[in-house]
Amino acid sequence: MAAQHFFLLSALAYAVGAGVALGGLRWSSLREGPWQHLAVIAAVLLQTIGIGVHCANSSTHFFTSAAETLWLFSWALGIGYLALLAGLGMRSLGALILPIAAALLAASHFTTQPGEPPAAAAAAHPLLPVHILSAFMGYGLFLTACAASVLYLEEHRLLKRKMFGVLFRSLPSLQKLDRAALLCTWAGFALFTLAVGTGAFLAKHYGGGETWYLEPKILATQATWLVFLVLLVGRLSGRLVGRASAKTVLFGAVLVVATFLLAHPFREAAPRQGAASAPADARGARTSVEAPELGCRS
Repeated sequence: MAAQHFFLLSALAYAVGAGVALGGLRWSSLREGPWQHLAVIAAVLLQTIGIGVHCANSSTHFFTSAAETLWLFSWALGIGYLALLAGLGMRSLGALILPIAAALLAASHFTTQPGEPPAAAAAAHPLLPVHILSAFMGYGLFLTACAASVLYLEEHRLLKRKMFGVLFRSLPSLQKLDRAALLCTWAGFALFTLAVGTGAFLAKHYGGGETWYLEPKILATQATWLVFLVLLVGRLSGRLVGRASAKTVLFGAVLVVATFLLAHPFREAAPRQGAASAPADARGARTSVEAPELGCRS
């Protein structure tokens, strides 16, 4: 089977999981059954196989195209949610996260692939896969924290207005949602810090230029990192809790999306056949943080 077939099946599994999660907001039989777990496990497994097949069939690919970055983004989101689902049983989050994961995979079929490989020196560096994997896992965990924060704010609104309907009864407690957002933020921040550090090193040493840190995508990355740093310091000091903490996570999530869009242009033209073999100097110097790239093969 081609890699695209696995991604289509994964999108279908995510859609089934989303349907179960949405139905579980109303019917306890769906909420308490194993169906959402099975759907998410199947989706992540199919995505992992699809990425492996794609790598096995690619000799010069580095996950630089829009389609490939959407695959990795959805995969990271699925893994982050699966960990939260297994650890805290946060089934209600699936109503927000799983439709997004399915939509990302569906959108990947209307974008370009394959992408252009990075400069030879950066492509061979062992920090490149570390940079890309940590960046995408950070993205996924930050957006999972965002989903928990959205539910936190909604439940707080329902509680304040004394609206104890079906939706309110199906949501986890405020404490559980707050804990889920905090755990995802801590894990995402650790991985994103690793991505920022490795990306800065690669950008500085492989074609970034003297003012590489002033590029819009780099500034957006720095702002994202700083917002989550302020959030975590505020949580530790007790000055940023409750609704203020949840709103800060939402603001950080907006920056995550902005950083992702700046680093992964979606209006790129598909490269011509043989473009991968063109000399690196003819393509111009590129940095690893311009569009995070993960080499399947060296």
